Amino acid sequence: MGYKKFLVILIFIFYMTFNSCYYSSLFFDTKKTIEIGDISEVVNIPRRSISFDFKKSIENYIMKHSPANLALKNGDVILEGVFLNYAIIPVENQQLKKIKVTAKISYKDIYEPEKNWEKSFVVSEIFKNNKKDLFPKEVIDKIIEKLTIQVYQKIFDDFRNDW
Repeated sequence: MGYKKFLVILIFIFYMTFNSCYYSSLFFDTKKTIEIGDISEVVNIPRRSISFDFKKSIENYIMKHSPANLALKNGDVILEGVFLNYAIIPVENQQLKKIKVTAKISYKDIYEPEKNWEKSFVVSEIFKNNKKDLFPKEVIDKIIEKLTIQVYQKIFDDFRNDW
C-alpha cells in the first residue's frame, strides 16, 4: 500500500516537472499587474467628469478582456492620462455636428522601460444638432467607449506575447 502512494507521488512530480517546461505553472501566476494611475482633464465638459468615466471604463474593460491583473497601487505597468481638448465641428450641409476629444495617454512599464510610450488619441462622434443639450450623454459615452478600445488595443495588441 505504501509503495502505491509513493508511486503516485513520483508520477505526479514527473508530470508537473515535464508539464512546466511547456506551460507556465498554475501555482505561480506570472501575469503583469496594471495600475490605472492619475487620469485628469484640462477641459470641462458640462455635467460630466470624462476622466472619471474613462478610468472606470478602462478598468472594467481590462478586467473583462485582459490577461493582466489590475492593481490599486504598485502595478508593474502604470497607465496615466489627461484629456487635453475637445472641439465641436459642424458637418457641412447637414444638421449634424461632430465632437472630437483629444486625450494624451502614457504607458510606463516599471520592469521594461523600453516599452514605455505616450500617445495622443483623438476620438470623434457625429450627433444631431440639439441646442438644448450640446453634450448628449450617449455621445460622450460612445466617445469614452471608443477611446477605451483604442487604448486597450495599443496596450495589449502591441505587446500581446508579453502579457
